[in-house]
Amino acid sequence: MTRSAKTLLPWLMIFGAGICLRTGIASLSPILDRIERTLAISNAELGLLTTLPVLCMGGLSPLGHMLERRLGLKRSMIMALALLTIVLLLRLDGGSYGLLLFTAVGVGVGDAIIRPLLSGFIKGEFASRAPAAMSVYAASMGVGSAVAAFETPRISDATGSWPLGLAFWALPTALAGFCWILWREDIAAPARSASQPSLTISRSGILGLTLFFGLQAGINYVAIAWLPSLYGAFGYSDHMTGFLVAIMMLFQTGISFGMHVIMHALKLTTIKAALIFSGLAILGSLSLLLAKPVPWLAPLMIGIATGGLFPIALLQPLDFARDRSEATRLAGLTQTGGYLLGGILPWITGLLIDQLGVVSALLTLLTGSAGLLAVVTVLIQRTYQK
Repeated sequence: MTRSAKTLLPWLMIFGAGICLRTGIASLSPILDRIERTLAISNAELGLLTTLPVLCMGGLSPLGHMLERRLGLKRSMIMALALLTIVLLLRLDGGSYGLLLFTAVGVGVGDAIIRPLLSGFIKGEFASRAPAAMSVYAASMGVGSAVAAFETPRISDATGSWPLGLAFWALPTALAGFCWILWREDIAAPARSASQPSLTISRSGILGLTLFFGLQAGINYVAIAWLPSLYGAFGYSDHMTGFLVAIMMLFQTGISFGMHVIMHALKLTTIKAALIFSGLAILGSLSLLLAKPVPWLAPLMIGIATGGLFPIALLQPLDFARDRSEATRLAGLTQTGGYLLGGILPWITGLLIDQLGVVSALLTLLTGSAGLLAVVTVLIQRTYQK
């Protein structure tokens, strides 16, 4: 392999694995109505197909660190990507709800393993370039989500088979696995020691990082899930609603991709960036007050805020980790509770909507979450100062 190829390969590994983290879930959403008609299942059963992967991501995130200690990072990652490829291919059999449910769990398990491993890989391979690598990681997830949501219905229409539309995403997953096969892992990396030294961060610090991760994820999930209902209540068409959500995702992906440039240009540390983008999350939530006369403002502001907060949440564990293995472990710990919290906030929003109506509920939940995120960020700042 040439020197330029070796230089490019780690970036392709991050980008490829990052794309695969969203396609398994995002490909389902636009064709849920077709699945419902074909399998004659209830909305509750349908909802499990997208809820179970998120719950698995939260509950099983420590798996990444456990596997890395036993197998090493490379083999653990290849195994997780192989698992994703297989379960996505199993979706070719679209006649069984039970099988789809099994693949949803498989997607969640694979994602739970890959996410902390990627954090450890970035810590070990990129060192001072970690912000740039995290930006590529965060942006690749946005690209994967957007492309899967956009292309799955079109592939399904072109082939006349929605199962084929779902199974198509096994292809980029297999290609990502091939990139990881080409990588030569540093066998001297401290990933397999029998002992497990204590972390350099306190339990309260871990709790703070977990809450930060969960709140920023929850704000994103709530906005994606319920902004269409908000604008529908204001009388906007489905076409306009989709356009507004697309604005949010476009700015989110763009900011995530350029986050390292922003931090470098403004000379921001991770915690300073967290403080700034937490403030932007509050402003974005409050801009919902102008959602009717200025519909594009809230999606734009929330997209900018969440686009910065996600790579920041991924960077924070790296700031407190001494090496690759510890970064994997700490990322797994923070993402365990983080994804569980983020996954439950849209459900809580739904309960509030039943009581308060969509406008009041969404304003209350998003503003409250953003305000709490700012408080948590201030508390995390004390951990940095120690």
